[in-house]
Amino acid sequence: MKRQEYEKDIFLNEVYPLNTTTGKLMIEIHLEQYIYLFNEWDNASFKRRDLDPDLIYFLEECSQEIPLKHDIELNITITEEKRDLIKEKNIIKGFRNQYIHYLRLEKRNLKELFMRALLYVVTAFALIFTASMLEGTLKEHPVSTTLLEGFYVGGWVFAWEAISSFSFHSGSLRRKIKEYKRFLRAPIHFIYKDKTM
Repeated sequence: MKRQEYEKDIFLNEVYPLNTTTGKLMIEIHLEQYIYLFNEWDNASFKRRDLDPDLIYFLEECSQEIPLKHDIELNITITEEKRDLIKEKNIIKGFRNQYIHYLRLEKRNLKELFMRALLYVVTAFALIFTASMLEGTLKEHPVSTTLLEGFYVGGWVFAWEAISSFSFHSGSLRRKIKEYKRFLRAPIHFIYKDKTM
């Protein structure tokens, strides 16, 4: 087990260098210009503009590879522009705004999942309770027997749906929420390099 963790840490440090000062793993983004960080179809200012879908996909792939126990930082290398502190500030604000939006969506999805599971539990209880109350009062007849069995089966189906939807789907939503929180606390650094170097 320790050997696997050691090998995984070596892989992580090869792909995502460790900032020895902060202890965070670095996700490196290399671009020619600031504009390439954003969706080319979005003409809003940097702080309100959506990030490029390819960049979001890249960041999410990186985040899935890096265990949640590790904090991250983003290093954005720009090769064809001079430093612009106002653009940097607006880019960081735009990045934060996008991930705040994603975080809200996932929290809402988790809340809706919880409410749906709760509704399934209540429905399951109501069906099973109704079936148990009717069991002693209905005369034995194929129609009443079928009705009772339908109530019982329906109750157990709703109970299973509540368990499966919350148990199996909530895990991925919770992970996404943790990943988005990690992105929101990740420092963003800009590095400028001459393309000829």
